[in-house]
Amino acid sequence: MEKANPEPMCQIPSPSVIFIDGNAMRALKIAYDDFANSGKDVREFTITISEKTKENKNGSNEIFSVMFMGKLSPGKRGLGNANRVPGSVTYFISKRGMENY
Repeated sequence: MEKANPEPMCQIPSPSVIFIDGNAMRALKIAYDDFANSGKDVREFTITISEKTKENKNGSNEIFSVMFMGKLSPGKRGLGNANRVPGSVTYFISKRGMENY
């Protein structure tokens, strides 16, 4: 079960300004650095970041989930081969040690 964090990781005071929590930014950088090594062009992807609680055999772990999803081709809708670049990549970054797992 996922729990909502009482403090937002980002705030949008206007369409041209966004405030991002420092830990969320660190998680995004860790994911981006690994993604950049793949050689894919980040401009062809939409990035989503969220906070989650992941349950495992050792208890729960607070994580950031960072997803790079290929943008849709012009005039296409969301199924099949509608993306300009194939596939998406998701990173799970532990809040405890700020490491990818």
